[in-house]
Amino acid sequence: MAQHDKAVAVACTQWEEDLVLHYYGELRGSERTAVEDHVRGCEPCRFYLKELESILPLTVKPDEPPQAFWDNYSREMRRKLTEVKERKSWWQSLALFFQPWAIPVSATAAVAVLALTLTLGKGFWGSKEIPQDDQAFMEILPAAENLEFFKTMEVLDAMDFLEDMGSPVKGSA
Repeated sequence: MAQHDKAVAVACTQWEEDLVLHYYGELRGSERTAVEDHVRGCEPCRFYLKELESILPLTVKPDEPPQAFWDNYSREMRRKLTEVKERKSWWQSLALFFQPWAIPVSATAAVAVLALTLTLGKGFWGSKEIPQDDQAFMEILPAAENLEFFKTMEVLDAMDFLEDMGSPVKGSA
């Protein structure tokens, strides 16, 4: 056994990587032939290759799941595929959610649109005629502008009345 340890320690370091590649079957052509020729003539490399053949299979065990795993996996995949086939688009799901409310919602929306149209459209489609209340105001406005004139006229009328009161009666003298 000590001899085996010595052989591993003395294995050719420049061939070590090629020996691993040879074990995995990664070398082709002339490289493979060169490694095989070297192993035939070098006992430490031959021993190293035998150790690779005995140790590496133990470190890399295939991880094969049990049959129960594959059964569950198959069942789950079939269930998910069925769900995808049956899945509806978002708008179809939304329509199904509002289906009992479709008529009342549509009617409410129509009333709201009509109310907004009549309210906001009044300025656009309204007549350009002056309303009767505004027309009466427009007739009074010039008179209101001359109100000062009429007040002055009232004072003059009052002065005539006062003059008439203070003067002796013409017929009595």
